[in-house]
Amino acid sequence: MGNDTNVRSVKINRDLVSTFMNEYDKYIEDFRKTKLAVSNSKAIYKGAPVPYLHVPMLYDQVDLDTFKNALEGIHAVSKRTIELYLEKEEIRALFNFSPELEALINVPHHYNATVPMGRFDIFYYGEGNFQFCELNADGASAMNEELELSQIMMQTELLNSFKSDFAFESFELFSSWVEEVKQIYAEYLAETKRKTYSDKPFVAILDFIDKSSPLEFEVFQKAFLKEGFNCEIVDPRNLTEKDGKLYSGDQAIDIIYRRLVTKDLMDHYEEVPELIAGLLADKTCVVGTVKTQIIHTKRFFEVLYHPVLRQYFSDEMLSFIDKHVPYTKPLVQGDDFINYLENKDEYIIKPIDYYASKGVCAGKDYDNQAWQNLLDEKVKEDFIIQKYCPYALTENLYEDVDGNVKPQLYRTITGLFTYNEKLSGIYVRAGLNAIISGLHDGYTMSTLKYNKRMV
Repeated sequence: MGNDTNVRSVKINRDLVSTFMNEYDKYIEDFRKTKLAVSNSKAIYKGAPVPYLHVPMLYDQVDLDTFKNALEGIHAVSKRTIELYLEKEEIRALFNFSPELEALINVPHHYNATVPMGRFDIFYYGEGNFQFCELNADGASAMNEELELSQIMMQTELLNSFKSDFAFESFELFSSWVEEVKQIYAEYLAETKRKTYSDKPFVAILDFIDKSSPLEFEVFQKAFLKEGFNCEIVDPRNLTEKDGKLYSGDQAIDIIYRRLVTKDLMDHYEEVPELIAGLLADKTCVVGTVKTQIIHTKRFFEVLYHPVLRQYFSDEMLSFIDKHVPYTKPLVQGDDFINYLENKDEYIIKPIDYYASKGVCAGKDYDNQAWQNLLDEKVKEDFIIQKYCPYALTENLYEDVDGNVKPQLYRTITGLFTYNEKLSGIYVRAGLNAIISGLHDGYTMSTLKYNKRMV
């Protein structure tokens, strides 16, 4: 069972696909040229050109308003949850974080946004109708894929054929982030009464180099340099700490733009003692503090349905959660286990703290015996089980092994980039499998805003 993503957006996507197929000979050469352009671009995933779809996902103002409302709702719930975590032992107990992680979470952040950057993934079914899939609240990525693809797709002959009726516009995801960092840093300085360490604030884009997205980091670095910052891409193992200040070489760091995923940080905790000491000393502005792990963990959706937490939410928040967050529970043996087995297509399981869809398994992908074997295995580990959301569907073009292009219906997931708790852009992935990601033969789609031109 699936749902069309949006009446208006679905129609224009179908019109683009129909136009391509009706004038196949006219557009197939441009299809090949576009494929070559992507292969020669910086739209790279795991060292290779990103798998993509030819027709962009198009959104109008009604869609954007829905996305803004979705972010306002989930940010309100997130902020309240983080406040309660910091205030109440009974809430902290629900998450079961280690003492080391809890100490980092307790470090103040000194600016207004609780989650300064994130990519919150939803299944989008049309105006006001969506379900959250997961929240990527630290190390949010894929901005460069979106930038590169949109620049190429804006020039296709297929899209150009619609420009007499529609105006198209891409999202800007790099300079806009720098502007938000400026505001966040100004709030930090006002709150702490501190000053920058140099005439040009020094920004460290922080991640393990062997796990990072170097091309994307370089684009962010250029954006910071263009706006008057000093900026380096820094591996946390190379940091030093002196009197509570963090340094890269001889340069004191004013701002850390944290791309370092919390799981990677904690997995390598013993390797980065200088970083840990600096974070605990609280003398550096960290844009994306470790407290974002409270909502980044897959356990967050589980906790949103726990009565100990729900008693502290307003009726409005509870209504938002029940409507837009899939019901989630810990995967444990019990009375519900028979239901999970008998209704396997209704459920998906996820490890508490991985990313990039690692370890995520949908009942739809397994026969009954294989699903039971999987649950019997994963119940011994730290997994959640979640109601499987209906598909969000869109039509696009598919190239078969012989190079023939034909229409194909795809399942989609819509990522909402949120900068300083505001909608800043969109990242859409599509696929033919129950789980939509690069690990499961997924595709990236360019995303564009559109407006119908006035006659």
